[in-house]
Amino acid sequence: MSGRNALGSSEGYVLFGVLVGVTLLGIGLTAAVTLWSQVVQREGEAELLFRGEAIVRALERFQRDRPGALPETLDELVEGRYLRRAWLDPLTGRSFRILRAEGEVAPLSAPGSLTRPEPTDPAGARGAGEGRAGRGAAPEAPIGIVGVASTSELLSFRTYRGARRYSDWRFEAALGPAATGASPNEGGGREPPER
Repeated sequence: MSGRNALGSSEGYVLFGVLVGVTLLGIGLTAAVTLWSQVVQREGEAELLFRGEAIVRALERFQRDRPGALPETLDELVEGRYLRRAWLDPLTGRSFRILRAEGEVAPLSAPGSLTRPEPTDPAGARGAGEGRAGRGAAPEAPIGIVGVASTSELLSFRTYRGARRYSDWRFEAALGPAATGASPNEGGGREPPER
């Protein structure tokens, strides 16, 4: 009888050892999957920076070659050989969110500088009662793509222009005087600085 009790208790130790081993294996696999997903996200983040900046450079070259014009689609940049392909958002695998110039573009902030497009409120930005027809109707900015943004709502590992969420990373081309409707003399006759 004492032999059977010794055998039963040793089976209990073996079972306990197997359970501890499986638990440790599960914890190790969970840590490995977490680490791997962070590696994949960091690679996607680096690719997002590369693609976003490539699109910005393509938009700025397009605008230099065609003053006053903005492309309607990323495919137009590909067809004009400004971009190798119409990139997808590397974090989601879907299309980028397209940022478009809407309405009038804010005037140049300083002579020779480039400005980011910002929509203006037809009544509020120019004062009450001064709509589009007010004060000689300011020139309209072209309606087209000025940039892209990710559609991912994940928090980023690094901060990009003050934004901590990928969907807030805005890759926007700076618009020169031709796209903003400013006269050529307002820019001081200088070429915009290279990025």
